[in-house]
Amino acid sequence: MSVVVFLRGMNLGNRRVTNEELISVFTDAGFEDVSAYQASGNVILGRTGSVDEQEISAMLADALGYDVDVFVRSGDTLGTIASASPIKGRVGSSGGKPQIVFLPTGAGVDIDAVFPDDHEVHQIGAELHWLPPTGLNELGHINAAMNKAYGTATVRTLGTVERIAKRLA
Repeated sequence: MSVVVFLRGMNLGNRRVTNEELISVFTDAGFEDVSAYQASGNVILGRTGSVDEQEISAMLADALGYDVDVFVRSGDTLGTIASASPIKGRVGSSGGKPQIVFLPTGAGVDIDAVFPDDHEVHQIGAELHWLPPTGLNELGHINAAMNKAYGTATVRTLGTVERIAKRLA
């Protein structure tokens, strides 16, 4: 079984790490068939059993010197997330791209406390399918509201999720 490890906040500010460095951290920890997708903290672990988010987070903190929030999804789950998205193929009123918000498993979700009325949001499992009206560069306040309401989350475009899922199919 393949799993994808989504790392929050990578390559932002002083958290600069190359894909090669990330792959090295995972292979040094004994994972095999490790690859990275884009330079934004998407690590694919092929042929692996279950993966513990807290253990991966602790491993990365030791290796990188800072805390890293980790969200793990199986390849099959990622395929389901991509194919079942109710916002697939759509664009926000001012050009916003469809987004997938990965939440901690079991996180309490109050969509109305975070997202204004002009944002379309659907919760399916531990993910939010979010169609913002504009690009995310204009929506930093939404990230802060998500962190306050949900503890932590990480966001990827639906297109990125689709491409990773296709790669694992």
